[in-house]
Amino acid sequence: MRTSRTVARTAAGVALTAALLATTLTAQAVVGLPAAPAAAVRAAQAQGPSLNLPDAPNARDIGGYTTWTGARVRTGLVFRSDALNKLGPAEVATLGALGPLTVIDFRGPDEIAAAADKLPPDASYVSLPVYNPQSDLYTLLNETIEGGPAVQQQVLGDGRNVQIMTAYYRWLVTDPTARAQFGTALTNIADSTGPVLYHCSAGKDRTGWMSAILLTLLGVPASTVYQDYLASNADLSAANQAQLTELEQAGLVTDPSLLEPMLGVQADYLTAAFEQANASYGSFYGFVRAGLGISQATIARIQSRLLSNG
Repeated sequence: MRTSRTVARTAAGVALTAALLATTLTAQAVVGLPAAPAAAVRAAQAQGPSLNLPDAPNARDIGGYTTWTGARVRTGLVFRSDALNKLGPAEVATLGALGPLTVIDFRGPDEIAAAADKLPPDASYVSLPVYNPQSDLYTLLNETIEGGPAVQQQVLGDGRNVQIMTAYYRWLVTDPTARAQFGTALTNIADSTGPVLYHCSAGKDRTGWMSAILLTLLGVPASTVYQDYLASNADLSAANQAQLTELEQAGLVTDPSLLEPMLGVQADYLTAAFEQANASYGSFYGFVRAGLGISQATIARIQSRLLSNG
């Protein structure tokens, strides 16, 4: 069933919201993006409406949040998800009911080859791979699992699992191809006339960073951005536990705690990306403009399309 909200708005109201958000982003250019308050990490995880896809449990709307200005992020227009390769006919029909859907896939070629999306017939598919051919996280994780307990301890032990993830989030900011793909995705959202869904494999890292960028551009407070990001842990919990149990029963894993930081998300991962954006570009706004190549006009189109005044 399509999730949507019918709202009334005036052109003057939209212009005012865009102007206020532009002012907020300009202020962030001076002081940088604030880190998430500790309370946001401890709070029950907020998230947009779920698409209720049992075989894509992290599929949800990015809308419904309130911004700094009191505007609301519209629902029914932009969605985030994990991979769509396991969907049954009823789930594909649920996606089809959203409208003529544009699906943006951040997965690399090996991920796509192993698990191609199942989409409605009228969906438009856009591949924007965010991966490192020399040292891809997806490949590293699979090879480490297949290597067995000794390899897992060597690669992931003594906190190296968290270090790998933190470095990966910094790479999402420093790698020029990754930045170009996220920038293209933002432009597609700004220019689309129908709903857009973007995803990676688990819908938590590349998709999580994309969502954090988009929600921050819309003026959603940092605490809410972090809550939306951390909601992936609850959405993926059952599937991750089932995977770990299967690996333990097969004798491939004896210490699941080595893999858990890589199968879920932590606030420090997202903070690493925001900190790298500030370090490389002076501010989040500088990162969007210079790093992602997004003009003020494109930002205004995103805000106009996705924000309502109540």
